[in-house]
Amino acid sequence: MSGKYGFDKGIDLPPVPPKAKPRPAPAAAAISEAVEAGHAQGFVSREPSTRLKPGPKRREPQDKVSIPGPKRVTDEFRAFCRARNITLWEGLELLLAQHPDRRG
Repeated sequence: MSGKYGFDKGIDLPPVPPKAKPRPAPAAAAISEAVEAGHAQGFVSREPSTRLKPGPKRREPQDKVSIPGPKRVTDEFRAFCRARNITLWEGLELLLAQHPDRRG
């Protein structure tokens, strides 16, 4: 019963193709000529442009703070900011400005 699935005889595998020879690198002058010819024909670069983040322009360096805490406190802080129609960082700044030992 060794031949039930056809494995008693070997199978012929296709020959492995030889490795392709690497192409020589094109000359820098040829590349710049091709780019100039493309610009003359109206081709534009397909490189992705640097994508700006949506929203207001940043006027100062940005950072992030993640503060785990009781949900009742974080919810109260979010409600505080929502009631004043300010962002979370503006709410934090407002609370810090009320502290007498603030250095800044």
